[in-house]
Amino acid sequence: MIRLNITAEGFSEERFVSDILRPHLLNFNIYADVRKVLTNRKLRKRGGIVGYGKFKNDVTQWFKECPDVYHTTLIDLYGLSSDFPGHASTKQLQPYSRVAEMENLLKADLGFNHFIPYIQLHEFEALMFSDTVELENWLSLYNQLPKNCFTNIRNSVTDANPEFINEGSETAPSKRILSLCNTYDKIDDGILILKEIGLNRIRSECSHFNEWLKILENLK
Repeated sequence: MIRLNITAEGFSEERFVSDILRPHLLNFNIYADVRKVLTNRKLRKRGGIVGYGKFKNDVTQWFKECPDVYHTTLIDLYGLSSDFPGHASTKQLQPYSRVAEMENLLKADLGFNHFIPYIQLHEFEALMFSDTVELENWLSLYNQLPKNCFTNIRNSVTDANPEFINEGSETAPSKRILSLCNTYDKIDDGILILKEIGLNRIRSECSHFNEWLKILENLK
């Protein structure tokens, strides 16, 4: 069986791997292990992106512990520390070009052959906008929401592309959800909604995510 280590940004991404990605990848003879980014070595605290130096140290340490294992990341562009490779120099590029260049620079800087960089455009919650009807139906169970509120948000961006819902402090995907539904729980609600939507729908709507998953499925 092929082994894959995934460095996840936080609890939501960790649950997404363990509950959704891992079972899927087992169909391709791939076992995915996951751990959150180490943010405080002294307290052994994990979860949340800090400066690039700490991120690099943690990921590099896992490379050394498992040199024959494939490694990848599941981290958001939104909120990413400004000292990540290419964060500043790529700001004027279109979203897909920007994230591709940042991933290339990250791989080059880490210098590990079995590393597959992945940065989520623009935030993990973008995946839930793959099916705005399902998103609204789920959150409407215990909230009063304006009809088509999430569909309207998706339609407001270029090509109604979930991955183009941007990285503004008030307009990132999670901020848009919370502005309409302040009881939204990023971990529990998020994973249950994504399970309802399903990987096939997410892949059909989020091309950057789909390309990453295709690479993982074809590891040899």
